[in-house]
Amino acid sequence: MKLTVAGRNIEITDGIRGHLQSKMEKTIQELSEEADVHVSLSTEKYRHFAEVTIKAKGFSVHSNEETDDLYASIDNALVKIEKQLRKHKEKALALRNKKGAQSKEITQN
Repeated sequence: MKLTVAGRNIEITDGIRGHLQSKMEKTIQELSEEADVHVSLSTEKYRHFAEVTIKAKGFSVHSNEETDDLYASIDNALVKIEKQLRKHKEKALALRNKKGAQSKEITQN
């Protein structure tokens, strides 16, 4: 996993980077191949933004989140990413199973 963290109007501390890495470990375990993860964090007055993009072989997922707490923004964005990854995985399995069922029908006829 290649993790890139960028900050706009915010300093990326070791605590923020550690929080991201610990949360991303669970998310990335669902991917079987190497993935590039780009996290962009920014702040404006009382709003904190977290933008997460994961690019893997054949697909990419993207999430934005805005709250008044930086860590909550990161957590919510990662929850959205996990849902997207789960949906992608389920679609891939359904397609694979559908193709397998069709090939069985052809061989039986």
